[in-house]
Amino acid sequence: MKKQLPSHAQVVIIGGGIHGCSVAYHLAKQGLTDVVLLERKQLTSGTTWHAAGLVGQLQGSHATTDFAKYGIELLEEIEAETGQNPGYRRSGSISVAVNDERMAELKRKADFAKLFGIDAHYMSTPEIQERWPLMNPDGVLGGIYMPSDGSANPIDLTTALAKGARARGAKIFENIKVEEVLTEGGKVTGVRTDQGTITADYVVNCAGMWARELGQQNGVGVPLHACEHYYLVTEAIENLPSDLPVLRSYCDGTYWKEDAGKLLFGFAHFQAKPWAVNGIPDTFEFDSLPFVEDDVMSVLELAMERVPLPDVGIRTFFNGPESYSYDGRFTLGEAPDVKGYFVLAGVNSTGIQSGSGAGRALAQWIIDGHPPIDLSEMDPKRCEDFQARDLYLRERCPETLVLTYAMHWPNRQRETVRNLRRTPFYHPMKARGACFTETQGWERPGWFAPQGVEPKYEYSFGRQNWFDYAIEEQKAAREQVAMIDYTMLGKLMVEGRDAERFLQRICTNNMALKTGRVAYTLMLNERGGIESDVTVARHADDSFMMMSSISHTRRDYLHLRDQIQPGEDVRLRDATASYGVLGIMGPKSRDLLRAVSDDVDPPNEAFPFNSLRHFHIGHAKVFAQRLSYSGEMGWEIFVSPDFAEHVFEVLMQAGEQFGLRLIGGEALNALRLEKGFLHWGHDMAYTESPHQIGMEFVCKTKKDIPFTGRDAYLARKAENKGPFLCSVKLRDPGPLLHHNEPVLRDGKVAGYVTAGAWGQSVGAAVGLCLLNLPDGETEKAAVEQGAFTVLVEGQEIEADISLTPFYDPKSKRMLFGDT
Repeated sequence: MKKQLPSHAQVVIIGGGIHGCSVAYHLAKQGLTDVVLLERKQLTSGTTWHAAGLVGQLQGSHATTDFAKYGIELLEEIEAETGQNPGYRRSGSISVAVNDERMAELKRKADFAKLFGIDAHYMSTPEIQERWPLMNPDGVLGGIYMPSDGSANPIDLTTALAKGARARGAKIFENIKVEEVLTEGGKVTGVRTDQGTITADYVVNCAGMWARELGQQNGVGVPLHACEHYYLVTEAIENLPSDLPVLRSYCDGTYWKEDAGKLLFGFAHFQAKPWAVNGIPDTFEFDSLPFVEDDVMSVLELAMERVPLPDVGIRTFFNGPESYSYDGRFTLGEAPDVKGYFVLAGVNSTGIQSGSGAGRALAQWIIDGHPPIDLSEMDPKRCEDFQARDLYLRERCPETLVLTYAMHWPNRQRETVRNLRRTPFYHPMKARGACFTETQGWERPGWFAPQGVEPKYEYSFGRQNWFDYAIEEQKAAREQVAMIDYTMLGKLMVEGRDAERFLQRICTNNMALKTGRVAYTLMLNERGGIESDVTVARHADDSFMMMSSISHTRRDYLHLRDQIQPGEDVRLRDATASYGVLGIMGPKSRDLLRAVSDDVDPPNEAFPFNSLRHFHIGHAKVFAQRLSYSGEMGWEIFVSPDFAEHVFEVLMQAGEQFGLRLIGGEALNALRLEKGFLHWGHDMAYTESPHQIGMEFVCKTKKDIPFTGRDAYLARKAENKGPFLCSVKLRDPGPLLHHNEPVLRDGKVAGYVTAGAWGQSVGAAVGLCLLNLPDGETEKAAVEQGAFTVLVEGQEIEADISLTPFYDPKSKRMLFGDT
């Protein structure tokens, strides 16, 4: 007898794969049982059913590793709860290296595992061959063994989650197609299906490769695209050990696992193709795609060399579609423009190992009203409109598949869909040797190549080809004068009669600024966590400009928009593209400014730090604000795009006498880390409170209009729980810091590096780190009394930890220009 659809549910979940069933299970397990899951065909019939089923605890980020660790725990427990065996086998995994750079990457991966208490240790080539006798050891330098890894049966795991959800009261319906998500006044109201309408308080889009198209109906960007993905299954192999670890040879682009007496080997392709560019067939269910040998021949040949099987035939040639995102990150969270509309999709072939944990996180978010951990990397708000369009995704998403097993180099740049957003300084900087990086479609100089050197990244975990050039760029900023393109930084205008009152409520610092003054401030959430850090400049009584980092401009705009109260006269507009911006910095930056303008007086008393002035450079009207992200005296100069190149040329010509040098993002990152300046998303997020990162000085708790999150912040400050942000510097000038290196105190893991670079002024790798301290111990005592080291590729490197920056801790150079 066919089940009747209910007329209402608190939560409607769209999609019956691993993610939809995980969300339903965890909502019900946490007490929200009025849940309906709708599947267009049968459970698992989209992508889940043909997944390889690999599970491992260590993933690419803190959040995804948290998901995967929980996933292993659930696999070990769910059969006792539901009676459904998920097919979990804890066989372990071995990742092999065939060159020194891959070994360096694997060692860093093993270091990262220590942050989570996950066993990952080196294994020699003879030891690997003993565990994996079918492997050809030629060229293998060794590898990393992770005993907790293994595999599960995707259908059985999903079935177990569905059974657990049903047992707690959730309702699951198959063969129901959702035709439309219903909304009213910017909020979800339910779904319309081919068999009736269900009203709902929340709708969760777990539609897998259909998620993008479904989201587009409501203007919800789900930045993924289905791509073709291949694997092979051999005929039965006599005496094949059933406990073979999963073997990964990243450089060969292949993984192997034992599969019921056979070998399954899958590929991370060297070339990849998007699938269903004209839409997914409505009849798709448990379907596979044509197997085109030419698409995988190059990687197949490498696979056969690594694991030769001369007397074994191939039983299954499989090609199935899987969803990949444009940036290799999940989309998990509430849609920015439709309240109550949540998304979990685009997990880049990690659904079986991450699906249980991701579903739990989304369920906790719905129940608690906020993310349970830092999920900012997955936030749907990170995605610009153009990045959710099919034209962009058809090119960018296949590159994510190609990069799955490629080297995960520091600062690796994408190669597809480039040169979309160019600043007015793009062409003159390109002519002067700029090597461009890309963020949110913006092309931004990473470093500058001298004449005769190709401006192209040559990647390494050691000193890359730009290292010496960036050192000279840092040196120019510290000793003379440097100039950088800041155009792509967000510029959000907050205007209207109530603009000041609005910003007083939203910002921690005092926004009752005089016209022409600038302030650095945080914006907090109701839990006292940091939603963003920005600078705010007052241009008039009713006009402020808020400057955001490149990657968070849209997120900051949406945060401000959502805080405007009914009746407030506050208007927002994004003015990012309205100005070209050049940053000048260094002890001779004042001399440069004086040389290019006769109507501005740059001494400290006339143009102090945190102030703004209007004047001319050459024939162009400009305004500049005296700020610094380098730790040096500096200005940010704003000019309309039509005069931008003219101002650039005037500055370049005048700067010759002062040793002016163009610099890029690589140098700036090192400069800001020497000075201990933070970056939201790396060194802090909405999980951290100001007291943890040394930002109490911008929290004006006694101003007339209390800022959002004030009381929660004060309560958290009184509790004084970490982790706490510190500066870190290696004593050995040789090793490099990138990020996520474990920091040890007296031999025990105490935290990790959030961001690192090699600092020219301090002569060593320098960075910031988040440290957990023993209960009852003050930050000062912990830093002064502990012996600190940092794990870099398996080696403990002695380090200095400081609560103040290693460079100019009293900010005399930045505030007064003192040298």
